[in-house]
Amino acid sequence: MSWTEILVLLFVTIGPIRAALIYLGLTKSADAQLKRSIAIRTVMISTVICVMFAIVGAVILSGLKVSVEALLIAGGAILFVFALQLVIGEEKQQPEGEEPPAPSIEIATFPLAVPLMASPHGLVAIVAIEATLQGVTEGLIFVGCILAIMAFNLFFLLAADKIFAKIPPAILKIFLRVVGLLLCALAVQLIIFGFDGLGLIPNPEIET
Repeated sequence: MSWTEILVLLFVTIGPIRAALIYLGLTKSADAQLKRSIAIRTVMISTVICVMFAIVGAVILSGLKVSVEALLIAGGAILFVFALQLVIGEEKQQPEGEEPPAPSIEIATFPLAVPLMASPHGLVAIVAIEATLQGVTEGLIFVGCILAIMAFNLFFLLAADKIFAKIPPAILKIFLRVVGLLLCALAVQLIIFGFDGLGLIPNPEIET
């Protein structure tokens, strides 16, 4: 995978969109200081989890005796299911008369950091990508990519009120569908890489 593909994959799996939508709903009645604290803690927790998975991904693989190809195929399948939910899934509506829970700093851990920002499919993608990297330099670049995404996530959460105030809900839904479609393609590509590593399909980059 190219670094552009990796950045896109990270953005759609551990990016801010889904977490920001829930963040706005859960912090409607919170004051500005509490909102800021929740946003900062959410990103800090997500960053620690994602970087940890990026660093010890190879250890996890060797300890469980899981091959890179198996992880790529499994990760691609999980990502594809998630992407289908973005493309064709419908958001659950809150029952009438049911009030959202009172805002608390604890929501930064759950559900904002886990499972929304440091999502299960995102962690699978991180471990799968880490397993394909060569050398310490690429590993450090990958961690830098994660940190860059998390820095953007923090900016997005802090500015979520202003951002979503200017975006019509219909446009936002269309954007999520497009992101889901891109993620479907990337998930299929992960599966192709896995099958290629097992020698089950010819390498498309090799001329016949």
